Amino acid sequence: MRVLLKHPVAFFSHRHAAFLAGLGNFGVNNMVLTPAFGPRVRFGTVLTAADLPGDPLREAPLCIRCMRCVERCPSRALTEGEYPSKLTDKPACATYSAHLNERYVSPCGICIKVCPVGEDRKHYGREDPSVYEPGREPPPLDQAWNHVRRHGGL
Repeated sequence: MRVLLKHPVAFFSHRHAAFLAGLGNFGVNNMVLTPAFGPRVRFGTVLTAADLPGDPLREAPLCIRCMRCVERCPSRALTEGEYPSKLTDKPACATYSAHLNERYVSPCGICIKVCPVGEDRKHYGREDPSVYEPGREPPPLDQAWNHVRRHGGL
């Protein structure tokens, strides 16, 4: 965490590799959105010298610009601009994540959780992401939902 706070940039971006591989494109939340899972994916990269055919970049934007990620970001690290002209305030995001880490809470992930993009929403019956909004009548397991809303767990 200390390294991330001093220099919040990775030496290799799996997100950019996924974008360049045609798997998705960037949303306002600075995450790669995919048609199947929206931003709810984790990418890994295999570097190889094999001659593999490339896929075209995904041209149609997947982000619907609902701004839920911007409105719900607890560190105010996101803005409404288009990627990449408006980037995440990485120090603010990293500082908030470090604060959660000190309390042994998993990374924030609220910008991922509230994003309505992705076919997985249908599979899990979560097409309406307003279920994650504060002030909504919680389901019977209100203690669990309140915990999820506070800590950003997916």
